[in-house]
Amino acid sequence: MVRALFFCFFAVISAGSMSFAGAWPREQGQVFLSVTAVQDTDSLQDYPRGMAYVEYGLRHNITLAGKITYDFAMLELTEYALSARWHFPENDQPLRKALSLTLAGPEDDLRIEPAVHLGRGFDTAFGSGWADLELFASVSTDGRPTDYGGYGVLGVKPHDRLMAMLGVDVMVTPDETVVKAIPSVAWELREHRHLTAQYTKGLHGNNESELGLGLWLQF
Repeated sequence: MVRALFFCFFAVISAGSMSFAGAWPREQGQVFLSVTAVQDTDSLQDYPRGMAYVEYGLRHNITLAGKITYDFAMLELTEYALSARWHFPENDQPLRKALSLTLAGPEDDLRIEPAVHLGRGFDTAFGSGWADLELFASVSTDGRPTDYGGYGVLGVKPHDRLMAMLGVDVMVTPDETVVKAIPSVAWELREHRHLTAQYTKGLHGNNESELGLGLWLQF
């Protein structure tokens, strides 16, 4: 019962990993917040993880971001990340570009992650769409091997209040390559408020599956 209450609570106030702006900057002074609950669907008896993510438009071309992950089984923060993203001038070009630098933990494996972001909007028969790609290296500060990863998402807006997205997450380490598919939807409850649902399925390297429910808020 307690586990179910934890999950329901975060389902009401939560959001997903595809909420970041990527190659597109936040408007100066704008704040975006997402909170999410993620439950392992193969172990429903376990406690969920809670995640919070925030972005802030510091300038027209600089976006700051932070993320924390809380494990309700251990009752502690298990991961965090702080990042700054610099966006190239638009210059009337369809391809949006940005560079970012992230400091990510946990404390016993602190990493620096430089990344490049590419994005482009387009029109489809189902409505406006967009594509976003992030490629990064995860460099250990204590001499451990460097990992490499990428995250891409295709999105479409078939209705004024509905967004549908498909993400692919790839992580390459010296020991293995992990590939995950992440379909998700976001429904606009009212202006600047979206309810979200996403499903994560391991395609290669693991077969884990997770369900996430959440909320996006913009101020």
